[in-house]
This record gives sequence, C-alpha cells and structure tokens, in this order.
Amino acid sequence: MTPAEGHEGGLSVRDQIERYRSAFIAVVTMVVIAAAVGGYILAHENLKLPGWVPVLGRSYYSLKAEFQTAQAVTPGQGQAVTIAGAKVGEIATVDLHNGVAVVSMNVTPKYARYIYRNATLLLRPKTQLQDITVEVNPGTPSAGKLRSGEVLPLSQTAPNVDFDEFLAGLDAETRSYVQELLAGLGIGLKENGKALSAALKRFDPTARLGEEIQRELKLRHANIARSIHNFRLLTEAVGGKDQQLSELVDASNAVFGTFAKEDAAFQETLKLLPGAIKKTGTATGKLAAATKVLGPTLSELEPFARALGPANEATRRLALKTTPIIKNEIRPFAREILPVVNELGPATQKLGEAFPKLSVSFQVLNEFFNELAYNPGASKGGFGFFAVWGAHDLNSVVSTADAEGVVGRTLVYFNCKILKILGSVAEVNPTVNLLVNLLKPPTKQECINEKILSSTGAEIGSSERARTKKPSGGPFAGLGQQSFGGKG
Repeated sequence: MTPAEGHEGGLSVRDQIERYRSAFIAVVTMVVIAAAVGGYILAHENLKLPGWVPVLGRSYYSLKAEFQTAQAVTPGQGQAVTIAGAKVGEIATVDLHNGVAVVSMNVTPKYARYIYRNATLLLRPKTQLQDITVEVNPGTPSAGKLRSGEVLPLSQTAPNVDFDEFLAGLDAETRSYVQELLAGLGIGLKENGKALSAALKRFDPTARLGEEIQRELKLRHANIARSIHNFRLLTEAVGGKDQQLSELVDASNAVFGTFAKEDAAFQETLKLLPGAIKKTGTATGKLAAATKVLGPTLSELEPFARALGPANEATRRLALKTTPIIKNEIRPFAREILPVVNELGPATQKLGEAFPKLSVSFQVLNEFFNELAYNPGASKGGFGFFAVWGAHDLNSVVSTADAEGVVGRTLVYFNCKILKILGSVAEVNPTVNLLVNLLKPPTKQECINEKILSSTGAEIGSSERARTKKPSGGPFAGLGQQSFGGKG
C-alpha cells in the first residue's frame, strides 16, 4: 500500500512540501532570521543561561550584599562588579527583604577565590547618567573564604549618595557658600585637569603612609585595650591578695631594715671597690697579654686537636669492646670480692699507717744498693770490683785445712804494749801459752833495751824515741813500728 493510499485520498507531508515548496522555504527562512535577530537582541540584553543548559549555559559564583538603598541599580543592564577596576561580574537581581535592598551579583568563578568574609562593597556611578558599578574590596585571607550565596551585612556596604542629597542636608547659607566654592573651583580647574591629576598622584605616598599610620594606630588601640583588660585582671587579682600584699610589705620593710643596719659595711665595701677595680684592670691587662700568647698556643694545638679525633674514635671502639668484659666479668667479680675487701679494711688501714716508715726504710735500702751498684768508671773500681777481689782473697786465706777444719792464714803482729796482756792470758789459757812460746814475743827487758819501754815499764813517747838512734837491724828491729795504724 502506497503512502497516498493510506490517507483516504489526501497527500503525504513530503507531497505537501513539494506542492508548497516556495511558501515552505519562505517560512523556514523567516524562522531562521527571527532566531538570529532574537539571539542578537538577547545577547545584547545580557541574557545569561543557567549552567544546566548544555553548551550555552554557564555557572557563576553568587555574591549577595545588603544595601541601605539600591537606587539606580538596574539588573539586566550589564552593570559591572569590579575589583581594583577590573570587571569580575555583573549585577543579577535586586530584592527587598525586611526593608533592606539585597543585591545579587554573578561573579566569574575564577575570581571567587579573591573574595573573603570581611570584604566591603561600595555603589559608585561611572558617569553622570547614574551608570552604577559595585566596587569590591576583597578583604584579607585571615577572615576566611566567602561561600557562594552568603550575604554581606549592611556594616560592610555603602550606597551611592547623590550630590543634591548632600546639598539638601545643608542650610541655605552653607549651600550658597558651597555653590560659590564649587563655581570658583570650576573656574580655577578650567583646563587644569592634567595638573590636578599630577598633583593628586603626588598624594599617593602620603595616602599610603597615612594608611600605615592608621594601621599602626589601630594596632596601638588594640594593644591599649588589651593592656587595660590585663590591668583590670591584675587589679582584681591583687584585690583578692591583700593579706599576701601586707606580708610582702612587712617582709620588704624587714629587708630594708637589714640593709640599713649594713650601711657601714656597705660603705666600707664601696671604699674597697676602687682598689678592686684597679686590680681588676691590671688583671685584665695581664689577661690581654695572656690572650695574645694563647692565640699562637691554640694554633699550635690545632694539629693535636685534629689528631684527637682518630684517638677518640679508637677510644670509642676500645670502650665498645671492653664494655661487655667490664659488665659481664669484672663487675660480677667486684661484687663477689666486695665482702673480702670489707674485711681487709682494718688491716689495710694499719698497713697504710706503716707505709710511711716502710717508705723511709726502702729509701735507705735503695740508697744502700745504689752505693753497692755504683760504678765510678772504667779506670776506677767500684764495690762490685773489690767484692770479687775480696772473695778471691778470702778463698786464698781459707785454702789451708786439717782434720779439724779450715785453717786460715794469719799474720800476727806484737808490740811491747801487749806483752803484759799476753803474759797474763798465757798463765790461764794453754793455747795462748803455746802460741806465745811459738811466736817468741819480745820480753820486757828487750823492749827496755830497744828504748820502747822505760825502766819502769812505761811507754816512751815517739818524740823521745826519735832522738835515740834507731837500730840498724836484728830480730826485733821492727817492733817499734805501729801495727794497723796504732801507736808503737
């Protein structure tokens, strides 16, 4: 069945379009032109589509603020929202809420990060035609970010004030003076705009410094308020401590009284102070000289200090190795031997008391052995040399022996002084009698004949014997000489 047959004798849509082609094209062309014109008009009327509209829709950061009056604020006319003169958005709507104008503004999202909770807004006209602009002072980061849709209160906004309203607030005479002043100002500033602009630019450093002064004054005001608050807290705290304050005053009075009693001693100390200062100055001078010497000394000690590092490292390694030994071996041994050491305490105390005398004894023995070991040189013999010869001589002396034992070789000297002794001993001792008979000592008469004894048996002095003529020989020629250094 054809399309034509399905419509009870009517034509299809395609056939109708073909039939009325010219009219259809004209209608479509008019629709397109109307859409283009409408789009152009809406574009120039600042039509903003919401973000949910695909492609053409845009999302904005919503900034709301309360104003005392929204005079000349017209939404949809492209009235700008600026920060530092740069446009960041437009005024969207104006509503009335509890007698206060609430202005909603659409801000480009990338500028929303510059707006904080302490931001301030001002309504200002760009031209005399009341083309209103909202000037935004972003605030400071310390106040925190302002979320989208939050409303700034009246305390942070200021409306536009018309000049006629300003003049209406003045009385007639003041208004006349102001009008004359403005007329004169207009005449004076005629063709002097550039000069006025340059003069105003010169006030920029003053304004900046004035802002700094105002900021410091604000800080000073805060510090004063904090000081007053702290002083109030201090006063309240002191008010509750009256008993302690009274005790403090009494104690201070006692202290000052003590100081008054020591006034004489303090004055005496002050008298000694100049001498002490003088000596301190002298000592400081000597210290300066010592410092000059100390500098080179420290420089000389620098290599030692550098070498001390490896020594300390070696000492550290030694300590690491010896720590287990001291901890696991020496310390238990010390704990076990401690009772023995405690018992040895009294004995060691007495030994300590004897040590000084033992020290003196050992010093004497040390000197004695030093004398024995002393060697005066190659050409002189010491005690060791003569000890060897003495031992050799002793060996020779006792080299003769008989059945009774060793018989020492003996050389006996007699003189006339011991004759009486020998005679007396020989009478009671047979051995001495035998020896006297074998040795045949000189008799008393022989000593008298030799002028050694006098006729009475007394000894003759050496000076008297020198005057006598010495015998030339004979068996008793040497009896008058001294034996072993004694007198003859």
